Amino acid sequence: MRKSTLAVAALLAATLQAAEPGQIRAVYLLPMANGFDQYLAHQLTAQGVLTVVTDPELADAVLTDQIGPAFERRLEELFPPQKQAPPAGEKEKEAAEAAEARAESDRQRASVGAISSFGRGRGNVFLVARASRQVLWSVHQRPKDFTPRELDRAAARVAARLKASLSGK
Repeated sequence: MRKSTLAVAALLAATLQAAEPGQIRAVYLLPMANGFDQYLAHQLTAQGVLTVVTDPELADAVLTDQIGPAFERRLEELFPPQKQAPPAGEKEKEAAEAAEARAESDRQRASVGAISSFGRGRGNVFLVARASRQVLWSVHQRPKDFTPRELDRAAARVAARLKASLSGK
């Protein structure tokens, strides 16, 4: 019975961490292809969609044009998981486990390489919740070309669609 209670508590905690797009107020933009993040930041603030922050610690979510292993590593850099201090006797054990985990991770990266099915600059934009790491919203809005005028228009369309999604329309 204790295991089932723990499982229910873990499921409840995971559910509570899952954010809805309407709960997002501040967003951090990762660099995007062709400087699209700059145009998107302008349109998000100009249209009053979300607050764009330059400090990732203040963000509820992240906007990016790619997801996959490289994005996950970037999230780990920006938002390292908080660890509790281990008891004194377990520090050596944890250090050995961490070294083994790093070695295994290096082996996996070497076998996978830099191949990703999620490319940059293909017109996709993803809104990813900081806490749950879930993709809350996405859109495909590829600019016709990469002139500043067209990048700004594409960013305006993305911002408008996100605004409509956040307002429930």
